[in-house]
Amino acid sequence: VLCSARLANGMCCWLDAHNITTYKSGSSAKADILGYISARSPIGITALDASAPVRKIVGQYASSGGLVFADSGAFRNFKARLKDSSIPLINFDTVFERYHDILDHCTNAQSLIVVAPDRVGEQEYSYQLLVEYLHEIKLISRRGAKIMVPMQKGALSMAQHYARCKALLNLNFIVGLPSNAEAVSRAEVFEFVQTVRPSEVHFLGSAENSLVHEAKHKSPTTEFSCDATLLRKHIGAGRLLTEMHQQIGSELVCYALQGRSYADYAENECFDESELDLFDLIQELSNGELQSLSELSGIDADELRSATDASDVDELVSQKGNYQGVGLFIANWVHSQVSPKVRTRVVSDLAQRNIV
Repeated sequence: VLCSARLANGMCCWLDAHNITTYKSGSSAKADILGYISARSPIGITALDASAPVRKIVGQYASSGGLVFADSGAFRNFKARLKDSSIPLINFDTVFERYHDILDHCTNAQSLIVVAPDRVGEQEYSYQLLVEYLHEIKLISRRGAKIMVPMQKGALSMAQHYARCKALLNLNFIVGLPSNAEAVSRAEVFEFVQTVRPSEVHFLGSAENSLVHEAKHKSPTTEFSCDATLLRKHIGAGRLLTEMHQQIGSELVCYALQGRSYADYAENECFDESELDLFDLIQELSNGELQSLSELSGIDADELRSATDASDVDELVSQKGNYQGVGLFIANWVHSQVSPKVRTRVVSDLAQRNIV
């Protein structure tokens, strides 16, 4: 697919959009990550947000050649501290622990990128963080992952700062550039890529746009990438992802309770209401779920938990409870089981259409 980018001199150049990789960021929820993986999308996560199961999943995805970008969360921490200076700075020891956990699930980490420690807007402090964590950075690199180093403005030009980072790390790292014009102007971006000609540049927090394409024109041999949060604008009442999730989820529950398959959700038949054993289900419920069943059925939670077999439960419901409340609880419980699967399927479908 070819697209045009208008340059400062008014001329148009034609660029191959497929040369620019856009990582889908903005969520570390397991259901969303599985959806992106199903669509074989490049994924961006914040290491500190990602749960242990998600870190395992993305590690395995990277092993299969899936593109994964793991951020430290420094920019988000910066924004949070602007509002509340009492919020502690990031503990990069914890960040590196999370990076290594992802790598522990990688048999091949060549498609994994991790972001080196930095502090937004503070060039010298960011450099000292590289000095402090030099051993950890090199260890990550030896394990096969690519390192991204965000470039901060300061007393040195970005080209000078890049040169000293290169000398310190002795690695062919990916350059991270802010996409916000208030942080780094377009002119500064173009001067940097033309002067340095880095092998790889990543625009942090930016969708593919004219800045990225013009930078590609200025340095054609450089590989460019970016990361965009497309998911969030489709979440909420009346918005596409949420509406699709709710509509399909409601239909799916109705089909599941009747033991019928829905589209390609064949596993729904296991939720047939006529086949579900409430006694067996009670043994699996959390305290919160059991309390919900108690409130809806009108039966004391301790009595439900102390039932020794299915006939005890049937007797409790017939003597002290109501079947409508039990039915509502089962419907809600089935919804909680199928909802993550629906979310994953919807994200995958929208990701394949490049909507999220």
